[in-house]
Amino acid sequence: MVTGAGTSAVKPDALRWSGRSWGGTWLFKICVSLLPLVGSGGAWLISFVIASAFSVIGGRSQFGMVDYWRRMRPHSGASMLRLLAFRHFASFGRILCDRLLVYRRPQDYHVTVEGGDLLRDFRVRRQGCILLSAHLGNWELASYWLNELTGNLGNVHVVMVRDDPQSVQRFVDTRMRGGHTRVIDPHDGLGASLAITSALNAGDMVCMLGDRVLGEQPSITARFLNGQAQFPLGPFQTAAITGVPILVGFLMKTGRRSYVIQIEEPWRIRLPELRSDRRAVLQAAVQRWANRLEIQVRRFPQQWHNFYNFWQR
Repeated sequence: MVTGAGTSAVKPDALRWSGRSWGGTWLFKICVSLLPLVGSGGAWLISFVIASAFSVIGGRSQFGMVDYWRRMRPHSGASMLRLLAFRHFASFGRILCDRLLVYRRPQDYHVTVEGGDLLRDFRVRRQGCILLSAHLGNWELASYWLNELTGNLGNVHVVMVRDDPQSVQRFVDTRMRGGHTRVIDPHDGLGASLAITSALNAGDMVCMLGDRVLGEQPSITARFLNGQAQFPLGPFQTAAITGVPILVGFLMKTGRRSYVIQIEEPWRIRLPELRSDRRAVLQAAVQRWANRLEIQVRRFPQQWHNFYNFWQR
């Protein structure tokens, strides 16, 4: 069966996201052991336990979810905002459970593909491309299906932070990603840039997430959900420098055991010859992405998983 102002860098004291998942090894091992026994129905119930734990341990000041829902539902009262945040945590719990359940019993899940031919054409021609997504839906699970979707051609490179315990990373790498997936850790900025460029030159697909800024990574401020937020510059700068196209893609949960993969028409970023004009081009590209992301977030509000203070104060 087959996801505005100008350029700036985020300072350490403004960082809201570290890249490390909550719960650590012990929670992961519990989930690995229990989920095959309870299935997707049990996972639905477990998600509310996970939501309760997140609410108690993190609180609204840690995750910033009440601020998010205040932007999404500006006329809601305090009690309703807290309820929405709780349901949001539960939705995230179901996403986490699905990652393990799909590995165990992929035949139980149904995946609808929209725009798969667009991505497959690049793979057949062995032309490098950037698949741009966000921490929306079940983005990490996407690599499980991408190789089958694109005809088992070449490798899939995923740019993602690797701050979880080594035991968790090894389990996910060996069992849930497949031998065709390569992970590029952006902690090493120069090394990551070289690895990304090499993959694109080899005609491979590089998956990049465009809604979190890590440490000192370059970023651009764009309008998003009635506020100003920082978006990483990397995907857009890479596309502009290498000349490869960007395809926006999402993997959204549409039912208890169903998903939809959405791949959209490719677009390119062409830098002007004058260096002084390039900043405006990149700014426009980031704002284009922020506008598209906002549409998707509003359509699936409980599936955007940035549990920290996302907006500038």
